[in-house]
Amino acid sequence: MKKEHAFLIVLFAAFAVAVSVIGLSVLRASVGADAATDSVSTEPHTESTQPVTEPPETEPPAAESETVTETVPPETEPPIQEFTSGQLHVSGDYTPSDDAINALNDAIAKFDRPTGIYAYDLTTGMTITYNADTKFAPASIVKVVYALYCCRQIDAGEASLDEMLTFKAEDYIHGNGSIAKMGVGAKVSIRDVLRYVIRTSDNEGYYMLLRRFGRRGCDEMLASLGVTSCRVTSSRWPDITPRDYGIVWQEIFRYKDESDTGMMLYELLISVDYMHFFRDALGVTVANKSGWNEESYNEGGIVYGDRIYVLVVLTKGSYYTADKDEFADIVRAADAMIKEYNALLTSPTETEA
Repeated sequence: MKKEHAFLIVLFAAFAVAVSVIGLSVLRASVGADAATDSVSTEPHTESTQPVTEPPETEPPAAESETVTETVPPETEPPIQEFTSGQLHVSGDYTPSDDAINALNDAIAKFDRPTGIYAYDLTTGMTITYNADTKFAPASIVKVVYALYCCRQIDAGEASLDEMLTFKAEDYIHGNGSIAKMGVGAKVSIRDVLRYVIRTSDNEGYYMLLRRFGRRGCDEMLASLGVTSCRVTSSRWPDITPRDYGIVWQEIFRYKDESDTGMMLYELLISVDYMHFFRDALGVTVANKSGWNEESYNEGGIVYGDRIYVLVVLTKGSYYTADKDEFADIVRAADAMIKEYNALLTSPTETEA
């Protein structure tokens, strides 16, 4: 009995030791697994008293294919300088001197007729006007307006310079022109009709062209150029303003470099045979067309002086009673302003001096 009791005690002690060993092993395995998984510190947890600094935010890198462009505001043109004194108006980088203004005003006053002036620098666009939007009877200056239309129609394939036109009785006006002297029924090429109309201001030739090319198309051309005062559908001799006649001359100057027909027209205008008032007054080369009758004393053209510029002088009243020297004084006074303007452009600046 004592042996059995001792055996049970030993067995129970061995069992207790085994249980302890197994429990300790399980505990160690559990702690090791937690440490490996969570890396839990054995230090006691305390709240940090230092401020937490967040890393700065950064933009994600742009894709290589994207390019960043900077929008530059468009440059604005500087305002155009304007000068006005009575009927005189100047647009551009020029202010006339008092002497130049007085000379022009005195010349117009002495002529003592309604007068309109338009001058346009073909390089800079500087413009001088005097009563430039008043309508004047055109006389023969309208012929160059219509000749421009005819030449453009030829370039458009609507006619040929070699086409023959027949002089008819309905084309007869005064009978003093070269074509009238040929007699009714004469056949003349469009090339020669244009030559007579421009160089000797042939009235019959002008009517022949009107009959061949019509009037509505000319009005449409003028409207496209910004001309508002001259419409040949209303009259074969429509009133025109100095500004509008000047616009036509700007187009003639541009057109000469566009086609052979445009150059032909320009060469005719630069070789007008007679009645070239600007050329006589200034003594320089001028492409021009004048007009005169009992109502008008007019001329317009391109002056090759100190600068190349359009000049138009239109007046009211009979050419036959007008003082030709006084008209020339107006032309010279307008040209003196252009000379003054050119001197300002060509004089050395303070930096250059």
